[in-house]
Amino acid sequence: MRVVIPLDENAGHTSKVCDHFGSAPFFAVSDTETGAFEITANGDSQHDHGQCTPADVFTGMGVDAVICNGIGARAASRLQMSGIGVYMAGLAPTAEEALKRFNSGALTKVTGQQTCQGHDCH
Repeated sequence: MRVVIPLDENAGHTSKVCDHFGSAPFFAVSDTETGAFEITANGDSQHDHGQCTPADVFTGMGVDAVICNGIGARAASRLQMSGIGVYMAGLAPTAEEALKRFNSGALTKVTGQQTCQGHDCH
């Protein structure tokens, strides 16, 4: 399974998970079967609020799930409509911890009530 995690920094598995999905400076793409882990820059991190389009990019990459600490309803809906599951990481501090929680089955899929309603939600 290919999983994406929004990150504040490019520091490998110990990178801090970004609180806001669309404005994350980086994204980690991890393959839970092979253990592959790659970090890429988010070329759309400076978008107008509500205008991020990473769902388009991730769909083309064969991503199955996104693990995040916070995501807007519009972004979550776009991802879900593309067949990408969106999971709340429970405020995981690092990519490593977010993946650990996901792999253990401890995370649940995002509902509309769990999405961010603004940038002061955390």
